[in-house]
Amino acid sequence: MAESTSAKKHLETTLLVPALRRKYYAESLSQTTGQKICWCSNGIPSEILDAFGINAVFVENYATVCASKRLSSGFCRAGERAGFSQDVCGYARILMGYLLGGTEAPEAPYGGLAKADFLVVNSYSCDSRMGWFATMQRTLNIPLYVLDAPYQPGGGCMDEANIVYTESQLLDFVTFLEGQTRSKLDREKLRAGIDLSRRSADIQTEIYEMRKAVPSPMSAGDAYTVVWPGMYMAGTKECDDFYARLRAEVNHRIVNKIGVVPEEKFRLLWSGLPFWYNMALLNYFEDFGGVVAIENAYFRSEKSFPPQHHDPIKDMAITSTIKRPYAGDLEQRLQLTLDIVKDYRIDGVILAYNPSCRLMYLLQPELKNALDCHGIPNVNIECDMADERTYSEGQIKTRLDAFIERMLVLRK
Repeated sequence: MAESTSAKKHLETTLLVPALRRKYYAESLSQTTGQKICWCSNGIPSEILDAFGINAVFVENYATVCASKRLSSGFCRAGERAGFSQDVCGYARILMGYLLGGTEAPEAPYGGLAKADFLVVNSYSCDSRMGWFATMQRTLNIPLYVLDAPYQPGGGCMDEANIVYTESQLLDFVTFLEGQTRSKLDREKLRAGIDLSRRSADIQTEIYEMRKAVPSPMSAGDAYTVVWPGMYMAGTKECDDFYARLRAEVNHRIVNKIGVVPEEKFRLLWSGLPFWYNMALLNYFEDFGGVVAIENAYFRSEKSFPPQHHDPIKDMAITSTIKRPYAGDLEQRLQLTLDIVKDYRIDGVILAYNPSCRLMYLLQPELKNALDCHGIPNVNIECDMADERTYSEGQIKTRLDAFIERMLVLRK
C-alpha cells in the first residue's frame, strides 16, 4: 500500500474537521460529573440526547477513525479471536476487538472511548448492528435501548399509522432517557436543536446541488470528510456555522471556476462506502484529469420539511426527522444513482463492493446491471470498508488504470 493513504483536501473548510473530531472525543473523555455517556449507532437522533445533556458517542465513527489510522487490522484480528467471523461487519469486528482484545488490540486512538453508561441502537438500515450492540450490552453489562421505526420505502412517514407508531417510539425513547438521567426532557432545547439540524441539513442539500457545476468545485475526497459534522454534531450552532462556511467556499470556487483539477477530462461517481484506510484512492484519478465529482452513500437531494407541529416530538414523528440513511427500496436506490449520473454529468462509476456490509453490497450488482443497460462505463473493486487486510494495492490499481484508459479514450 502506498505511504500516503489520506485523501488530498481541496477545500480549506475540510481542514477544520480533524480538530472538530478530536474535540468531540476529548470532551466525551472529560465529561462533567454526573453527565451520562451513551454509545450510539448511526441514525440515532442526537438532538434528543443533546436536549438531555447526554454525551453521545457514535461508535461506528470510531471504527472509521481506527481504520483511517491504519489500526483496523489489529482490532479486527482481536475481534476475530474473540469469536467474530471475518464475514461480520468490519466496524463490529473493530469495536469488539477494542472491547475484548485486551493486550492483543492496538493502542486506541484519541485515548479510547469514554466509558458508556448505556447503549442505544436503531432497528433500521442495518441488521447486523442489533447483534453486536447486544453483544456489547452483555460484555459491558449496561442497559441497551432499541429505537424502532416502521419500514418506509420512501424514507418518510407515509401515513397516519406510521406517524403514530414513530411518535410512540420517540416518546418511549424519551421515557428511557428520563430514567437514565433522572431528569425531564427540555423541550425548548430540543425544539432549538431540531431547527438548527434542519437548517444545517438544508445547507448540505444546497451544497450537493452546487456540486453539479463544471468544473467540479469539490471532490468526494472532501465530501467524505465534511459529512462528519452533520452526522455527529447535528443540532449545534458549531455544525450550522461549519456548513455555512463550506457553502460559501464552494460558491466562491464555482463563481471563479476553480476546479479540483486544472483541466477536467472526466467525471466519476463513487458508489458505496470508501475504504477508510486508503482514502487517497479518491484522488487517484486526478493526475489524469479525472474527478470523483460525487458519491451516493450520504447523498442528499431533498430539503427538510418545515416544522409541522409545536410539540418537537410530534414534529419529529410527522416529518420523519429520525435519520434513516440509505432509505428506500432497491428500485428507488437504483433510480437515485441513475439520476445522479445524469444530473452530475457523470462519465463513469466506481462500484465499491464491501462484502461485510450487506446493505451496501446488495445494491452494487444490481446497479452494475442497470449501468450496463444504460451504456454507462463502470468498474468494480472489492474490499472491506474498514479491514485493510482485504485490500490489494496492485490488483485495485491495475483495475483502475484500465478504467482510466477507457475514460480517456471515450472522452477524446
